[in-house]
Amino acid sequence: MNIVKILGSAFSALTVASVALVAYAEVATFQEEQIQAMYEEQHQCLALNIYHEARGDSRLGQKAVAFVTMNRVYDNRYPNTVCDVVYQAHYDRKGNPIRNKCQFSWWCDGKNDTPRDKKMWNYVQGIAHEVMSDYGIVEDFTEGAVMYHASYVNPYWAKDYERTVRIDTHIFYK
Repeated sequence: MNIVKILGSAFSALTVASVALVAYAEVATFQEEQIQAMYEEQHQCLALNIYHEARGDSRLGQKAVAFVTMNRVYDNRYPNTVCDVVYQAHYDRKGNPIRNKCQFSWWCDGKNDTPRDKKMWNYVQGIAHEVMSDYGIVEDFTEGAVMYHASYVNPYWAKDYERTVRIDTHIFYK
């Protein structure tokens, strides 16, 4: 009789352990799916920013724009996700970005934001992945820049920042 009770208890314990293991695996899978979905969303925002801000620049120039975006994410003066950095703006009562009141001009220029050049879109997605994967590991050749502007303009704020580098059509500041 004791052996039956012992075996029954052992079987019950194994059943509970099996159920717990399955539940843990399901929770872990769910968490992995959530992390993947969050990564994909942030990746999409970074790729859009590179595409609209620097698609005509060299690979180095495109990576520089990506580094500025990532530098802002890790700077406490800015939002702490890529998407929040990219879409940082002043919004009207209807939730639309106000023209010329955005951190990145493409977001509030009134134009369609859907990438039209599919080859370039695929290319900048690779750059976005590379920069997100390597950020903090590889050298930041913008030297920690959090601002930039086109070389043909002279924004009022430039005098308040330290110029770090010029790459292609952009001048970078920290």
